[in-house]
Amino acid sequence: MKRKNLNKSSIPVRQCANIKSKKHPDVQCKYTASDGEFCSRHIKNPSRFQEAKSLIIKPSSKKQIQAAKIIQNMWRSRVGFLRFSNQGPLTACPELSDNKTDVCTLDSVTTIPLLYRWSYADSKKHLWLFDIRSLSMMRSQDTKIHVANPYTREALSSKDLDSFLKRCKQLRSHKYCLLHVNDIDLSPEQLWYQTLLDLSMKYDSLGYHLSLEWLDKINVAECYILYYELWDLWSYRLQLPDNLKQQVVPDWNREETLLFKWRPSEVQNRRDRTWWQKNIITLLDRVVCARDKEHRTLGALYGMTAFALACPKVRDAYPWLVDV
Repeated sequence: MKRKNLNKSSIPVRQCANIKSKKHPDVQCKYTASDGEFCSRHIKNPSRFQEAKSLIIKPSSKKQIQAAKIIQNMWRSRVGFLRFSNQGPLTACPELSDNKTDVCTLDSVTTIPLLYRWSYADSKKHLWLFDIRSLSMMRSQDTKIHVANPYTREALSSKDLDSFLKRCKQLRSHKYCLLHVNDIDLSPEQLWYQTLLDLSMKYDSLGYHLSLEWLDKINVAECYILYYELWDLWSYRLQLPDNLKQQVVPDWNREETLLFKWRPSEVQNRRDRTWWQKNIITLLDRVVCARDKEHRTLGALYGMTAFALACPKVRDAYPWLVDV
């Protein structure tokens, strides 16, 4: 995978919550949180960074302390239920999993960080536990539409798939990285991969599997065809009314936020593959940015139709998009 000119400021990734060092306790560590809240340097002996604030702290009354304890007890009683709901039945008991090692790292499932555990029961009531980073990477690289258990090849039910996608969305909304990061910071390749993974998950949540292979291997000619087809669908072929366009892509026609910055004839001679990839990914992301799911799904249909018209591999996966 080629390097892309990306930086962490352009991609939402969580910063390590530790202090920089004992010599600099007033400065937060600048590296990516690769193991939950902390980077690989600070995971063993963490010392959480706390921003200095000039607050006047008043002593709490007995009534306030009692109220705080009630809230703490209520939260503790709900943590287990929330983990079960969000991460599955084996979050607190990984040793009961039918698989004893993670599918990617081959480490024991008991070593998977609590934050990244996701489990489910299949149709035969067998229990499976995964590092959700491993499963999301395998899913994004797979060109098949259905998600399957890597051990049994049994497709996940719609309920389990929804649970998996929901957990991925929760983690990314809090800027947790869904890549296995061995270094203390994300490389340009990893930042690029996370960008593709974020886009893939958006389309997955709207019912369209978008393989990372399709995005990463797309060539210049296919990029131009995709751009042209989406421009043509949006501007002429579908005869979309302006109010619908505004609902699918808010502010699509404002000069500062134009959906199509160039007419296809103005960029048909561009041969920079990196430039094309960045603009295509931005375009595919823009068409699924509507406020409500109905219009995001409509935007995903437009984006995938253009992609299928441009790329044979996408067309093989979604023949009905070009047959209608």
